[in-house]
Amino acid sequence: MSEQQQYQNQAPMQPMHQPMSVQPVTGGEWQNSLCNCSPCQSCVLGTFVPCLLIGKTADRMRDPTMATSDLLNSECMIHGLLTWFTGCGWIYAMMKRTEIRDRFGIPGSAFGDCCTSYWCPCCAVIQQDNEVKSRLPVPGAGPIDNQYQAPPPMNDMPSPPPAPHYNNNTKEGGAGYQ
Repeated sequence: MSEQQQYQNQAPMQPMHQPMSVQPVTGGEWQNSLCNCSPCQSCVLGTFVPCLLIGKTADRMRDPTMATSDLLNSECMIHGLLTWFTGCGWIYAMMKRTEIRDRFGIPGSAFGDCCTSYWCPCCAVIQQDNEVKSRLPVPGAGPIDNQYQAPPPMNDMPSPPPAPHYNNNTKEGGAGYQ
């Protein structure tokens, strides 16, 4: 049996596991406490420059891999300008909190979001960032989803072009090609 026939007669390999579906976790209460100020980076950002943490959280909601993240995105600028010029950046933070609650099916009310964002602004934005991190799956962070794919079968070598046919019966009396 030729080597080429051996490869063609082999059965394709089967995957060892089925791919997992990557879906966000929805429903239930907040998974992260309002008083949880970890990690340290989020604590520092939420306390001293909350606009950066709000922008980072908004980027994470759009793209969990953070591949397209910008340090100063539109959410960061809106919150920063509202806080700087009016002192009402907490209203924008409240709106983002309500958006997170709605997206993940977390029970609560606009009044609760308002009170949390007004009285505990740094804790609120840290909780929001932690919640989005824990509820959105990061593609590629879990088991490998790619299944084995067999290479395409090897094709037979193409046959060579036909040899030229010589005709000895030409009118000129010599050998010729047809």
